[in-house]
Amino acid sequence: MINEMKCGVLVVGHGSRREEANRDVREAAVQIGRRGGFPVVQAAFLEIEQPNVSAGFKRLVQRGARSITVHPYFLSPGRHTRGDLPREVSAVAADFPGVSYRITEPLAAHPLVIAASVERIVETIDPGRSKAPEPAHFTARQGTVYLVGAGPGDPGLLTVKARDLLSSCEVVIYDYLVNPEILGHVPGSTERIYVGKVGGGRQTPQDQINILLIEYALAGKRVVRLKGGDPFLFGRGGEEAEALRAAGISFEIVPGISSALAVAAYAGIPLTHRGLSSSVAVVTGARSGNGLHERDTFRNLAAADTIVVLMGLSHLREIAHDLTTAGRSAATPVAVVRWGTYDGQQTVTGTLRTIALEAERAGMRAPAVIIVGEVVRLRERLKWFEESLEGINAEELEAALAVAC
Repeated sequence: MINEMKCGVLVVGHGSRREEANRDVREAAVQIGRRGGFPVVQAAFLEIEQPNVSAGFKRLVQRGARSITVHPYFLSPGRHTRGDLPREVSAVAADFPGVSYRITEPLAAHPLVIAASVERIVETIDPGRSKAPEPAHFTARQGTVYLVGAGPGDPGLLTVKARDLLSSCEVVIYDYLVNPEILGHVPGSTERIYVGKVGGGRQTPQDQINILLIEYALAGKRVVRLKGGDPFLFGRGGEEAEALRAAGISFEIVPGISSALAVAAYAGIPLTHRGLSSSVAVVTGARSGNGLHERDTFRNLAAADTIVVLMGLSHLREIAHDLTTAGRSAATPVAVVRWGTYDGQQTVTGTLRTIALEAERAGMRAPAVIIVGEVVRLRERLKWFEESLEGINAEELEAALAVAC
């Protein structure tokens, strides 16, 4: 559970001369505390009403908060959220050097807000109109472990079932490549355990992860094992499922969108295309356990029209050599996509002859997906995602993820 003496939430409304509007903000703060499991919550106001932002911040500190999350409650995403609020919070925080803070994005056009607005509009236009049936809601069961795919990174690609299980679990055991935003679906009272594996860095042994899953399930907890991508595609989900079965633990597999599919799509590269590719091979760039490159794997798969390589960036030069040795033309197009589906997505293209050098020049590092085949040529016409990004920095994204983990 969130440490009651450490974390606080400041819910900031605009402030109005109408008391009912201010009362709405105060009630929202109470409900946010209850629903989110946040033990120290305070309402505050930008204008007119008290307490103001400074006084609200100080009240949280007096109640023991040492990390404060500031949430703009239906404030304008323009001047108020980007200007007034950050300035006021920064000014008061300067008086408390031992207290950290962060400010959430405003609700503004959040999909759930839009959905609720549409529902209210429809009810008003036609009060007698029957409501659409409620979507299925999946609730985690006690003593069960859910091996859940978190998808490739973009929170919008999380499945409905995964979201529901996260919102009802008591323990979430998650990996390095899970976008921290996805953990926003987890209640504040849920225990969060990070077991990420970072290449060349800190590692959590698989045996230890298996033990954690079993112990929490035997304690009757509702457990979500959250993995980047899909748990059964190079996610070691099969190993964890075997361990759970051997221990007599109930489990379910919740597939996720694999980066093998999503990253190519976000880079504007169709894995299959009439006249260019009718076969796809998905392969890992290194054997799990020893991290060594396996030459025979790529020689045997060289005939596939499109080859997608996960976790292979450190062996890119060897992979390109093996494929050309096996008969692929050195002029075969190749793309390397780093942090695919994230706002910091970065793509470098070349050929089997040049891609290793191009990737080195661009400073490409893991996590990255390699795509080999004629379909890469379509990227120049079909790329859509990166064109919508405005100055997002991949290094800043990586640093943010490291802090979150």
